[in-house]
Amino acid sequence: MRRNKWVAGALGACALVIGVAPAAGSQIGQQSPETSRQPAGAAYRDGDSASATLKDAKGNDVGSAWFTADSRSKAVWVEVYLTGHFAPGFHGMHVHEKGNCTVGDPKNPFTAAGGHLMPMDHHTGLPIGQLPSVLVRSNGRGYTKFLLDTFTLDQLFGPDGTSIIVHSKSDNFANIPADRYAVRNDPSAPVPDEKTKATGDAGSRYACGVIGRDQN
Repeated sequence: MRRNKWVAGALGACALVIGVAPAAGSQIGQQSPETSRQPAGAAYRDGDSASATLKDAKGNDVGSAWFTADSRSKAVWVEVYLTGHFAPGFHGMHVHEKGNCTVGDPKNPFTAAGGHLMPMDHHTGLPIGQLPSVLVRSNGRGYTKFLLDTFTLDQLFGPDGTSIIVHSKSDNFANIPADRYAVRNDPSAPVPDEKTKATGDAGSRYACGVIGRDQN
């Protein structure tokens, strides 16, 4: 999360059709669609799709994610449904560079997934694995759908695979939070540290799902 382009609330070239990314013109916070649902963007589906089952560090199923190629726009629909166990509020989401959701240390889980999927997108200055946040409602559930042109489905299936991670806190997209850093022109104020630059202060990795190509 490197630049302040999120101050304007937009993903730039990342979000097509839907417009601003965090709002995504989407169904943020709504309940799940029907179980027999079609993948996001099904009307323009070109037969290439992927999905992931999200699990927390205790092994509970806590959500699902779908990735569907849109043949009309040459972009990818991303749809995420969180089924519960999440604290209300926004939660940061990213595609990570390895398809490995081994829990490891339960106090710092899912480090086997590696860092964010790279390279940096030249339009936004953010890693291509950067996703808009998902809003969880008071019942612990959340739902969002958006369209991105920052990566293709093929980029999700390199030699190490990829995974999607939902974090325990909101992502500030490198916009420095007022409660953490002092006002400008204060020589004693701390500067943005590497944690903010690398993670957006999104907190621990709460849930992880290995992204697998669907058999169509």
